[in-house]
Amino acid sequence: MKVIENIALLSALQNANSVFICAHIFPDGDAVGSMLAADSLLRSMGKKTAMALADPVPAKYAFLPGCERILTADQAKASCCGYDLALALDAADAERLGSVKEVFLSARATAQIDHHRTNPGYAMTNEIDGDASSTGCMIWRLMHAFGHCPEKEEAECLYTAISTDTGNFCFSNTDADTFLCASELIAAGFDLNQTARRVHLLREAAHVKLLGRAIASLHLFAGGQCAGMILHAEDYRQAGAEREHSDGIVNYALNLNGVRMAYLADTEEEGYIRFSFRAVEPYDVSALARKLGGGGHTLASGCRTILPAAEALDIVKQYMTEEAERI
Repeated sequence: MKVIENIALLSALQNANSVFICAHIFPDGDAVGSMLAADSLLRSMGKKTAMALADPVPAKYAFLPGCERILTADQAKASCCGYDLALALDAADAERLGSVKEVFLSARATAQIDHHRTNPGYAMTNEIDGDASSTGCMIWRLMHAFGHCPEKEEAECLYTAISTDTGNFCFSNTDADTFLCASELIAAGFDLNQTARRVHLLREAAHVKLLGRAIASLHLFAGGQCAGMILHAEDYRQAGAEREHSDGIVNYALNLNGVRMAYLADTEEEGYIRFSFRAVEPYDVSALARKLGGGGHTLASGCRTILPAAEALDIVKQYMTEEAERI
């Protein structure tokens, strides 16, 4: 089992009386689950805590215990009381905190826990492990560093965090430490069957309708080694969908036989275009994300750019084609 030996981080958390906890925009299971587990840990240590996200918790994760305590950015700003420490989770750079960045930076000290290799270390104290399967797994290590065994509700949150970021334990980032963590979480006694069903099997009608519109746009290129899909604002309106309903759709393109890299392009009425990139080994899409102002992992990354849609799509297709030909 890997352990957290970052004395500066452990001391900062131990010595803080009040801690503000936040995570990245468009939160996923890892962001939400890690935040809730970290909050529970710190409250068990007698800390005064507050949690906030720039965007709402996706409906599929709203069942997790503690979600009702998560503030909006406006609520966090209104109630800001000069926190001793602000802790950012699963955010590859400070801009990924969105509108809660202001509260994060207003704290007397800042720290972060993250597993993205592209993270530049933007906090005063940084715990970054690009080999960790998820931020949830790192929070599990943090609990052990403080001699705390995950309790039932904390285990449910951490299972959600870890299982979502590992593709239900199928992605290449799943390692022995991941299964060791999962084993301990299951032993804590939460309802694995019900939680797994909610997180991995149940789908809202809006998601399914949006998936259909994305699949209708599916096209292959680079001799079938690459695939792309695109969604427009009208697709969301027709499907009655929100941003959260596009989660995971890009994987349908990647999981086609012969496909090595895939993207989902999402145009926005504000003029931005958002990309989700996926790849299988030995390909790398993190460099592509960085090229367009984003970041992430080697096999899973993304970005949001103001470039005209046609120009951005050309850059993506050219990169993926060249990468496919190079390897």
